[in-house]
Amino acid sequence: MNIEKGLEIEVKIKVESLPPWREKLIALGAAPQSPRAFERNLVFDTLRNVLKKRGMLLRLRAAGGRNILTMKLPVRPDAVYKIREETETEVGDFQKMEMILRGIGFRRFFAYEKYREVLLLEGVRVMLDETPIGPFIEIEGEPAAIDGTAALLGFCRDDYITDSYHRLFILSGRSGDMVFPR
Repeated sequence: MNIEKGLEIEVKIKVESLPPWREKLIALGAAPQSPRAFERNLVFDTLRNVLKKRGMLLRLRAAGGRNILTMKLPVRPDAVYKIREETETEVGDFQKMEMILRGIGFRRFFAYEKYREVLLLEGVRVMLDETPIGPFIEIEGEPAAIDGTAALLGFCRDDYITDSYHRLFILSGRSGDMVFPR
């Protein structure tokens, strides 16, 4: 995320497997920023889906021993990158925050899980995501840096995906929540 502007600028790239890409990133000099960790994400909305209709997102995430509440504003029009304003804060108790959100009228709209490892390559965050719909690389940074990192990995703009995991889940023909089998 571009902290100064409060912007998240990112793309996803669908891959067959993550280990070869992790090895390539390390060989290119990427440094592990966050070890592989399980994430549980709950997306909230009103009964009338007011946030979704406005293109906004309210998410509560548990990952790596931290709980983060995130608000994302609508995606800005851009033909190549997913760009949106994002505000996050750490919260102490996941379950109590969920109760607060429900208590003020929000409901859980969608739940999704993934395993994520974060690497840093020349100021660009590269996330290796294992999801129930397959593995993805997510690249976050300034547009030119995203393009440069993607090119180092052998990808181009035609490989970029700007859809959310919820949209990708729906496009995969599934319904309900995007969670791993139990």
